[in-house]
Amino acid sequence: MYACRKNPTPPADPGAPGPATPGISLNADTISNHLQFFKATKKQGAAPKGPTANSLKISFEDTLYLTDKIKRPIKFLHQAITDVAGVYVQVHGAVAGGSAGTFYYDVPELQETAGNDTVSVIMIGVDPVGLIDNDGVPPAGAPSIGFTITITPYGKNGQPLAEADRPVKISKPQVNPDGNAGSCSIITAPGDYWDWEVSYIVDPSGAKDFIFYNSPDKIWGKGGQDIKGSCCKGTSIYGFCPGDTIPNASLHFNTFFNYTEEIFKFIGGGTFVRLTGMFSANAKPNESNFCVSGDGVIKEELQNVTYNGNWTINHLTRPVNGDSLSLTLQGTSSFPVGSGYGNPGGRIHILDCYLLVLIQPDNEVPDRDLVKFYNYRDVNSPYWYPFN
Repeated sequence: MYACRKNPTPPADPGAPGPATPGISLNADTISNHLQFFKATKKQGAAPKGPTANSLKISFEDTLYLTDKIKRPIKFLHQAITDVAGVYVQVHGAVAGGSAGTFYYDVPELQETAGNDTVSVIMIGVDPVGLIDNDGVPPAGAPSIGFTITITPYGKNGQPLAEADRPVKISKPQVNPDGNAGSCSIITAPGDYWDWEVSYIVDPSGAKDFIFYNSPDKIWGKGGQDIKGSCCKGTSIYGFCPGDTIPNASLHFNTFFNYTEEIFKFIGGGTFVRLTGMFSANAKPNESNFCVSGDGVIKEELQNVTYNGNWTINHLTRPVNGDSLSLTLQGTSSFPVGSGYGNPGGRIHILDCYLLVLIQPDNEVPDRDLVKFYNYRDVNSPYWYPFN
């Protein structure tokens, strides 16, 4: 399957195999040179091998569905002893059991999620321009191919922690985005829903990976904060002592917050239900003792907000980078009233049976887009799958 927009041919990679041509089957190196990561390093030879028995879990069950140059995450759930610092990725040919490539990628985990003690993330994309089918027949406009990658997570010293093979396919857009429930349209079947995976804005200057990055695995403000107070002859006060003009003590508070989820149910007739969650540890200086050392008091809170609203899909008069459809969301109510945060929708970049990718333009800064990934799930879908 193929993504819904085309991209310009990437710059030539020195020493890389030439582009695929009609009549020649895809080989692993050709495919490898079309993969895209952040801060990855190419290394010659076979990737280090890891054990097949392990306690790691991964964020997708079997097939990894890629879109195009818009990268999506691969997430790993681990314990502290098996902290994933990066991943070795090596491609096998487009036929089952095909030969491995002559090089592999060393992909470090995202710094944006490095503060999470249990989840590590890398990003992966693909440039499909120039790839062809196994039989050497160029499809109409773009390929419909599948291949296999070996994924080898490694620890802080580069030692392999595990190893597994996963098939990869390139997604294509859905022809009938607002069709009947359960027909791979945006409308969800009873018990099914679209589950938020990641949102980000890539830095167009290339100075860093992201201008903005958020996901259920992103911990905000994990370093906590220092708050000043006073100890007034053995009495703790959040403020300053009588006669003083500045506080005389300080405590560290282990505060943080993260956005735990965003779930959509799109219903026929143009209505939707949306659920958001935020988990936070909030400072309680009035309940803390500024006369002793240690940490201040915090209170953990989970805030869930339910929204109702209307949705429409419109055809764009002028398609943007090949995207011709736009999803508009208009909230009508929320509970608790006035809580939570908004989501106006965006251009539909990918919509198929597994994946919804929306692009929300930044109207204030040209060349900046907020990319949002959602996975199609049912009530029995786990969030993590065995990695073996």
